[in-house]
Amino acid sequence: MTLTILLRIISGLAFFAISVFSATSAFAAISCSVSVTPVSVVYDPTVATENITTGTVTVSCTRAISDPTTFNYTVAANNGLQPTGATNRVQLGVNRYLYELYRTAPYVNGNRWQTNVATRISGTVNFGAALAASDSKSFDLRVPGSQTVVPAGIYTDSVTVTMRNSGGTTINTSAFGVTVITTNSCQLSTPLGNINFNYASFQVTAAAANTTFRARCTSGLPYTLALDATSGSLLGLNYSLSLSSTSTTGTGVAQLFTINGAIAAGQAGTCAGATCSGSQGRTITVTY
Repeated sequence: MTLTILLRIISGLAFFAISVFSATSAFAAISCSVSVTPVSVVYDPTVATENITTGTVTVSCTRAISDPTTFNYTVAANNGLQPTGATNRVQLGVNRYLYELYRTAPYVNGNRWQTNVATRISGTVNFGAALAASDSKSFDLRVPGSQTVVPAGIYTDSVTVTMRNSGGTTINTSAFGVTVITTNSCQLSTPLGNINFNYASFQVTAAAANTTFRARCTSGLPYTLALDATSGSLLGLNYSLSLSSTSTTGTGVAQLFTINGAIAAGQAGTCAGATCSGSQGRTITVTY
């Protein structure tokens, strides 16, 4: 009888010990990785205006149900593969152009994105009730204007980023590419926004809305812009779209364009409720 009781006590202690171990493991189960979008820049070194392009760093995490619902982190960036001192450089053969990474504007030394604690990007992943979540931060890549012109081509670099937890322990590293293109090329340097219409059935005036974007093309390069469609129908309302310009010549700096939209007056639409909403996607093509 005594032996039986003793065995039960040991069994209970063993189970308790296992439970404590499992809880400890779950608490440390938050797993995170960092990724950065590659940054590609169209650059004309003969133009005095600096070239600013925005990228995104994302920290993605998973957790166990018993883990905390927030994770604080920092992300540091090194100076790439071919720096000169603390200044980054892209390279093609023996030729290079200077560039820098910044956490925020203004573009001064104190706002650079580097490895020191004060120059790291910091953030918090908020899970809420979910077991997976992410947090994204933007950064800017600045290529100074009026650099010495070297042969045209595609100049590259690779930057390594290191993510740490709030205690300073390294959790994950990743690398992203930096590309500076000095051949004939174009890019949308700012993304397209939305055109948002507010329309009441049979309204007596047309509805108008617009969005803007910028295209950057090599200096002296002619190019054209075109929408995949200049009209359409949404919720039974016919709309039209037009570009502020469909052709121009690149200057090496970002050029502003507007997409104007209109819905003519007097249309009934097909909304059966008090309010309705809908959306359609449109595509713009840059040809050079």
